[in-house]
Amino acid sequence: MSKLINYSFLIPLIPLLASFIIAILLFSFNRTMNRLSKPVSFLLINSILLSTIYSGFLFYRHANAKFNIQPFQLFNSDFIIRFRLDQSAEIFLILSGLIALALMLFSYIKLPRNKGYVMYLNLVCSFFALLFFYALSTYSINIISF
Repeated sequence: MSKLINYSFLIPLIPLLASFIIAILLFSFNRTMNRLSKPVSFLLINSILLSTIYSGFLFYRHANAKFNIQPFQLFNSDFIIRFRLDQSAEIFLILSGLIALALMLFSYIKLPRNKGYVMYLNLVCSFFALLFFYALSTYSINIISF
């Protein structure tokens, strides 16, 4: 069980990385990425789905923990990220994941795949990834300057 909790930082990280990769590809290959709206939708929806399923599995196992991600240094400052995983955070993760899935699937079915469709789905996915990060974080990111 402790191994599952140690990897719970992947809940916000998977959709955030997927949307980051799609954003880089969209800015690099704008016309091609707009034509590939179905595979992009599939990738982004599955990243949210994977995070929601993992949250549900942790909720089913009644996971409770507080843990820190190892400090890393950026611009002469140490960043320490603290996460809190309890029942209320898991319920919030599951509900927001289901809302994100419903919104993205509705958008996939009803919206025309015009030029801004890929950017729209990317923004929705990154918003919910940041919402997942907010649900897990106990405090804001602690910055220790030298």
